[in-house]
Amino acid sequence: MGNLLQIVYLDASFAVRVGRSGTPAQAVAAKDEIKMSRGAHQVAALADHVIDNSGSIAALRARLQRIAAPPISTALRVTTPYGLGLPAAVAASTADFTDAVRAYGPGVRLIALTGSPGEGAWIAGWSDLDLLVIAEHEATGRIQEALDQYRADLSDTATLGPTLVTPGELTAGRLTPRLAFALHQLQQGQPVLHAAPDVELPTVTRDELALAAVRELPQVILIMRRLRTHAGPGTLRQLYKHLVLACRLLLREHHQWQSGPDRILAAASRMPGLNAFSVPSLAEISTAWRDGGSENTLEPVVAAVDQFLAWYAAQLAA
Repeated sequence: MGNLLQIVYLDASFAVRVGRSGTPAQAVAAKDEIKMSRGAHQVAALADHVIDNSGSIAALRARLQRIAAPPISTALRVTTPYGLGLPAAVAASTADFTDAVRAYGPGVRLIALTGSPGEGAWIAGWSDLDLLVIAEHEATGRIQEALDQYRADLSDTATLGPTLVTPGELTAGRLTPRLAFALHQLQQGQPVLHAAPDVELPTVTRDELALAAVRELPQVILIMRRLRTHAGPGTLRQLYKHLVLACRLLLREHHQWQSGPDRILAAASRMPGLNAFSVPSLAEISTAWRDGGSENTLEPVVAAVDQFLAWYAAQLAA
């Protein structure tokens, strides 16, 4: 198998192994004698990796993940906030935040606006600013100060949704489905606001995203049902966004890749047994939301949510 096969030797002190075994030290020592008689101790000299396994399971899994799927240096497309189609005031506040955090030095690995800003589909008064910052944990305090200033500068023009993650968490594969999708989009060419020259990211494939969708969709369904129980003009935005997200995850599970709410809902309505949604366009819904006319668009959105939830329940019925 050549380089496809890697030998990993896990080592831990005798005291640690006794503590973990729940058996007397004499029993562990007897097992060690049997293993050594078979040459187990000689494997370390042949191993590609020797790991001290006296720590936590989290630390062990992180090491194994980096061996199985090593991170790679990624060529990312860097732009300024003014290149994302944001309003001037939002772009200026974002530029100030980026400059402030970038000045913290090499501990800050990446800054990006993900989701609709990266797709060029951000809508003032409707869309969130989903911010991703990859930085060492030691920089968290200063980044929090910059975030406080960022929020103050944005005032009521936009809602900020920051995600702070360390490089180690990424390379250890500790990714939520949404974070995995954001990284995949960056690797597919969505722009970033700052990237260190040697930034390393885990490779996220479409197959992995499809599996992540299977894990995330049940949680989205539960939230959508919760929102449906008290549907009203004030919940229109959340109901609509969770409907779109549920459809997007459903499509990913079927290896269909759509972007943009209107296209996502249209593609999902072609699923077997799921009829077309009679939902106004995103432009109509977002305008109604901003202008205080949510009552006019709430009814078709609620009807579409009910339609989707009934279909989903039928698909999984025993």
